[in-house]
Amino acid sequence: MDPLEVIITGIFHSAAFTLVLTCVFLLLNILDGHSTYLVLKPNHYEREKNPIARWVFRKLQIPRGIVIFKVILMSILIVAIAYYAAWDPFTINIAMLIANLLFTLVVLHNYRIAKRLH
Repeated sequence: MDPLEVIITGIFHSAAFTLVLTCVFLLLNILDGHSTYLVLKPNHYEREKNPIARWVFRKLQIPRGIVIFKVILMSILIVAIAYYAAWDPFTINIAMLIANLLFTLVVLHNYRIAKRLH
């Protein structure tokens, strides 16, 4: 195994890397909540593509619905991430890295839409 491969494998098996990826995931979710608010305000719920989130936002209004939805979702996901990271950090780190990359695209898209709308 070449030295670079050893380093990369070591990083992906690291609990510290899981923590970093989880913090990035949380930050992206905060940015998603903010950008979602910018797109939906004052009450354009039809712009939300996630039907479950749209239903919650209509029932609880924004920004309260966004905050409650994100807190519940993040609580569940953080527990799941911690559980799976204890058993297989390599796989959860790969999944989190891919999720963060895709979620970054979602957040950038939301901000582009918000800029176009306002």
